[in-house]
Amino acid sequence: MCCLSKNRIGVMIGFVLAMAACSGEPQVYEPNQNNTNNAINNTANNLNTNNTNNNWNNHPDAGDDVVDAEPDADVPPDVEVPWYEREDASRRDPFVFLVVSDTHVRIPGNPDDSKYDNQGNLDNNLQFVQVVNNELAHASFVAITGDLVGTLFSSNPDDYGPQGDSPAHRFRDIMNGLAIPWQAVLGNHDYEEGFTSEGISADDPLAMEEIWRRVVGMPPYYAIVYRGFRFLFLNSVRGDRYWDVCLLGQEETGCTGSFDAAQIQWLTAQLAQPEPVVMFFHHPVHSDSWYTVWSVAGSTFQVDKDDPFYAITESYAYKIKAIFVGHGHMWASDTLHETIQVYETCSIGDSRGNPRNIQVVNANPATGEISVNRL
Repeated sequence: MCCLSKNRIGVMIGFVLAMAACSGEPQVYEPNQNNTNNAINNTANNLNTNNTNNNWNNHPDAGDDVVDAEPDADVPPDVEVPWYEREDASRRDPFVFLVVSDTHVRIPGNPDDSKYDNQGNLDNNLQFVQVVNNELAHASFVAITGDLVGTLFSSNPDDYGPQGDSPAHRFRDIMNGLAIPWQAVLGNHDYEEGFTSEGISADDPLAMEEIWRRVVGMPPYYAIVYRGFRFLFLNSVRGDRYWDVCLLGQEETGCTGSFDAAQIQWLTAQLAQPEPVVMFFHHPVHSDSWYTVWSVAGSTFQVDKDDPFYAITESYAYKIKAIFVGHGHMWASDTLHETIQVYETCSIGDSRGNPRNIQVVNANPATGEISVNRL
């Protein structure tokens, strides 16, 4: 009998566990939103969305989008102060934040209804908002680790204004019903522009990022500093592996994670800052325990094992307190570099989605430590 590879064993275990994995248990914000305290602080340079040569590094440095949350006495009175700048910067008392993933907001009556329960997804997301508002409104913020929607309908930013009824608008409006602020990162589905029997990944991913800027006000990656922690909201979609067709797919790409060179350079600079770090991005990593199952698709759903992300995080492992990911629609946890705690959060929408799939995270600025529990 031939030997089974680590990946194949992981896939086999994943299929056995999958069905039970999630069971019951910044400054001026462009769009005109009602709840501007939930806006991501965005000082983005405009994208050149006519550039279709597939080179991520032609994007303006997303570091220009990043604002460290230090109070600015010179902020004009007509500019909304971001939620994380509204208290004394020296405040260091413990706080709680929440993590959810894979909301997959979809609109009923569209082609993907043939495969997904689009109304059920909307219901799950609305119920999630109610759970937070009724039970967890003491938390400081919610972080959403990608796949905010199932797919968009167009890759043309000019099709999207401040108001509309695209999946991105639906996602934004649902999350703005939260009683606490929210932050998000992009997942592979957030770069899809249509649906046949599978998602159709956009040929111009930079244009998709511009859509998310226009509708949600979100740069492709960014950082905030709050009560002594540096929170890094990364983008594991926008590296070279974006162009690889997914396992068993024909049109969908981006299932394997990777980071572009400019983002890696930016990440290195962020990790050199003094605060303890918490990271959020979409794809699971190759963690220490080979038997940890992050997805039924095995390593094809993880950040490429040769990505420079691993070398950089190993150098700063002592200060990275946690990494939160999604993508696999499972509950999973392990360590990276035998030091960094890594947590996958099961989905709100689509496969195994549940409105109570929420990680509740206690953070202690005095010690720089965090503890994580499921709701």
